[in-house]
Amino acid sequence: MTPWLSRDEGNDKDMRRLRRHCARLVRDIEVPVPFDAEALCRVVGDRIGQPIHLLPVAMPADGPSGLVISGTRAHYLCYDSGTRPLHQQHIIAHEVGHLIAGHTTGHAEDHDEGAPALLSTLDPAMVRRALARDTGYDRREEAEAEIIADLLLQKAHSWSPERTWHVPMDAADVVARIERSLG
Repeated sequence: MTPWLSRDEGNDKDMRRLRRHCARLVRDIEVPVPFDAEALCRVVGDRIGQPIHLLPVAMPADGPSGLVISGTRAHYLCYDSGTRPLHQQHIIAHEVGHLIAGHTTGHAEDHDEGAPALLSTLDPAMVRRALARDTGYDRREEAEAEIIADLLLQKAHSWSPERTWHVPMDAADVVARIERSLG
């Protein structure tokens, strides 16, 4: 049993079914290696037919670490700018998971001025609905988004013979020494 579903909310069979469903949703998504949030958003945006714009935002400690605001012409994925990069990757993958699964938080009117104008003119009721969605991992939609995030990040960080390793320039010397020492 996964930590975000209690025994009362699902059983092992339901969880296996949910994992299979999520795996089907992400099967054909080309996740960039190494992980690149902008590139992932382009790939998923193309798939769902609307662009996804990333917005780093200072999120309150007692609030969600990410949320998606769906406009009429684009989705705006807000993520906590004050957390570590690896955590930001997970937040972004989780929110992208909501979009892949077709979860919606309501629509905001897009403005020509772009995302900053959008954030300042949001309907408070729509914001409350979006924030209420993130009450923990006890709902099916949250579990589904979490599983999708895990699957996307596994694709981005897993090794297979078909993939080539991308080593950051500042680590290339160390990696080369390790490879030489291991043969």
